[in-house]
Amino acid sequence: MNLFYTLLLLCLLALLARWIKSKEAEWIGSYGEYKVRKAIKNIEATSSGKYKAFHNLYIPKQDGSTSQIDHVILSDQGLFVIETKNYSGWIFGDETSKYWTQVIYKRKEKFLNPILQNKGHIKALRGWLGEEFAHIPIHSVVVFLTRAKFKSNAHFAHAYVVYPKQLKQVLEQHQTKVIDRETKERLAQKLETVLAKDKTQEKEMKKRHVQTIRTKQKQTEQHIQQNRCPKCGGVLIVRKGKYGTFKGCNNYPKCKFTQSIG
Repeated sequence: MNLFYTLLLLCLLALLARWIKSKEAEWIGSYGEYKVRKAIKNIEATSSGKYKAFHNLYIPKQDGSTSQIDHVILSDQGLFVIETKNYSGWIFGDETSKYWTQVIYKRKEKFLNPILQNKGHIKALRGWLGEEFAHIPIHSVVVFLTRAKFKSNAHFAHAYVVYPKQLKQVLEQHQTKVIDRETKERLAQKLETVLAKDKTQEKEMKKRHVQTIRTKQKQTEQHIQQNRCPKCGGVLIVRKGKYGTFKGCNNYPKCKFTQSIG
């Protein structure tokens, strides 16, 4: 009987460890967003109404999916779209690479270039805002927590890559007023329409967002298996490049879709 309970306990512990592992990335990401949100609230509290922040926005896209933006700050100087990353270790990357590299001791992990990610968020935001707000400047900001240490000397020309304590300095670099009061109010009202009204709605919006991503990923995988470009519908051709063999679209250079092989 004691053996039975011991085995049962071990099974439960294994299931608990597996569940924790499955939630780890989500928890780490949520903590990072919380820390950046706290820094933004401090900026709002000391800015005498100069900045207004919006958190966890789901921007509708033309294909029916959504683009999830961690934070947006509205000011007289434009919009600041903020992507939060809570990685630890050494971080290597430049502005144009598809992936950046995280190094912890001898272990290396790749993750999507956050500047390119935020570029996609800004594109979706621009499309959703429409012609009425086409003249509004939108600045890209990527915020890493201090657990991350940048080890490359890359210069970022189209985005700010900073720590939370540097966020206020980024905002204050822009002093020229480009938005009048009425436009700012209309823009704030529009942004409020994509905010969740309560936790239940936020949970549902997140669920739909994740489901859409998974469906799109499956469709992409099917297209690749059929040697069909998921981006433009062209034919995928096996090519050899500097970093090995890959599949590339036959409509290159108009379409730059690639998929590594092996």
